[in-house]
Amino acid sequence: MAGGSIETIKERVDIVDLIGSTVQLRQAGRSFKGLCPFHDEKSPSFVVYPESQSYHCFGCGKSGDIFTYVMDTENLDFRDALRQLAERAGVELESRRQSQADPARDRERDRLIELNERAAAYFANLLWTSPAAQEARALLERRGLDRATADKFGIGFAPNSFDALKSHFLARSATEEELVTAGLLSQHETSGRTYDRFRNRIMFPIRNRDGQTIGFGARALGDEKPKYLNSPQTPIFDKRSVLYALDRAYDSIRRERSMVIVEGYMDAIAAHQFGYDNVVASMGTAVTPNQVSSIRRYLDRVYLSLDADAAGQLATLRGIDAMRESFADDERADVRPNQMVRFERTIGAEIRIVVLPEGKDPDEFIRSHAEQWPDVLRDAAPLVEYYLTHALANVERSPMERAKALREIAIPILDEIGDPDVLTHYVGMTARLLEYPDEEVRRAMLRRSRSQPSRSTHVAGPARERGVSERPSAFDPERYLVSLILNFPQAGATELPTLRREDVLDGRHRTLLDQLLESGASYDAMLETLPDELKDYAIELHDSLESTPGGPPRPPSLEIPNAIRRLAQLRHNDRVRQVRADLEHAKKSGDADLVAEAIRRMSELAAQRTSFAPNESPYFKDLRSEAVGVR
Repeated sequence: MAGGSIETIKERVDIVDLIGSTVQLRQAGRSFKGLCPFHDEKSPSFVVYPESQSYHCFGCGKSGDIFTYVMDTENLDFRDALRQLAERAGVELESRRQSQADPARDRERDRLIELNERAAAYFANLLWTSPAAQEARALLERRGLDRATADKFGIGFAPNSFDALKSHFLARSATEEELVTAGLLSQHETSGRTYDRFRNRIMFPIRNRDGQTIGFGARALGDEKPKYLNSPQTPIFDKRSVLYALDRAYDSIRRERSMVIVEGYMDAIAAHQFGYDNVVASMGTAVTPNQVSSIRRYLDRVYLSLDADAAGQLATLRGIDAMRESFADDERADVRPNQMVRFERTIGAEIRIVVLPEGKDPDEFIRSHAEQWPDVLRDAAPLVEYYLTHALANVERSPMERAKALREIAIPILDEIGDPDVLTHYVGMTARLLEYPDEEVRRAMLRRSRSQPSRSTHVAGPARERGVSERPSAFDPERYLVSLILNFPQAGATELPTLRREDVLDGRHRTLLDQLLESGASYDAMLETLPDELKDYAIELHDSLESTPGGPPRPPSLEIPNAIRRLAQLRHNDRVRQVRADLEHAKKSGDADLVAEAIRRMSELAAQRTSFAPNESPYFKDLRSEAVGVR
């Protein structure tokens, strides 16, 4: 099991050896110290603890275990950090999916990828060798695409034939059935006859994050409709779960912490040709959380680039519609615009709208003004600002129409903004656009909130129907806190802003809490987004709360803050002990500078002590503020 593999890795990889391979460490008592790899400093404040297999920087506050160290220094997600550490430890990973694998399904998946890879090579060869591809080559040349870039993206040509690819593969140990399953052949509904799906088209291989060809996008050369045709949904291809060129953009996205989403293959290819490698294409589908799930950890900002001829036509802005559709119920016809704000909060990144000069799409603009692309991104408008500006700009000035726009367009968006300062900004913008006083917009929001049913506080797991028992101190406070939050995710999400990230040392726990927030505080939704290697552990952690003995029940709204406070106090006490040890070591060495540094840190830690005390009791007088020498 993956959980066992993780524990084996933690046993085999010593944190001092791991960090010591890149940071010069020196022993200081029972711990090791060095210059922090996360910030610039002249005096060592980075401490590695062999006993707890953890680290903490007293300068910048970074802390964690072997997993968080690799994740933060290498800018990896948990899955990739796990793989790297498994290789270091000589541990063969067995994921949840592998442990429950269907060998036949795995063989089918591998075969379908193989067929698509072979088809990509077949199409690419025809593009450069077949006389029939002359029109395709001429079109690519007119679009300014060079040979090196075309080869990089594997661009090819499908001949105007119903059986060219079919004949090619049938002569090379492929069957019609598996070619249909791979999405390379279509089958007539009544006659059952099979034929090439792609004919007289420029072919764009669609690859997964690992660079494997899983499907195709195809542009018609003649008048055939549709102009763009994708592979059908197959066991390896779902266009709502993949972004075109992500395999090429992945490293750049991680490095720059931003991603630009354009509409067309050529838009993305042009950006890469001119050195803008963090650009991907949505392939004409709605942008969904599934499409960014594998990279959301690395995103601080997402740019949505719209074609210029769509700007100002709000009803047809595909990018805005995409944000709406991202959170639409499949059976729900009326998709509300406020759902695009929920998407922004779900992926944890700021979304900005890029509008190019009139008459230009990203492909054309980059090819003619490549040096201006960074300026265009810098001037991109925040999603909410863009939406409100365009949606409210042409509202009739009559009292009835302005009130309707406020009620039906603006307030559903404003209600989704959680930051008070941001909300104040957009309330003011709405008021100016609709010619209302700010307070009238606020009153309208209040009226709506009173008329809406209260939001569900449903939580997952059997623990939802009872209170939470106080846990004995013998339990691991960090593990207990995370299991508590997994059982009561709504209450946990409310309190998580008070949890200091550096107090959570286990990389698994950080990943679970991050994914829970990104999944809208839904335990079940979180499980769907987790790496296979973490699912078993998450379920075990969730269920462990039920089997833990306890005392009298306590509601999660009280227990979670107390658990956060207990964990913070534990980490604080650990750091106090370490600084005391450093102080003793400095005194023995006679180093006055080290003594002064240790005393300064001890003072800083002492100043934090009162923040770990429980809330004031309603029954007993609180003497903390009157105490002498508490600090």
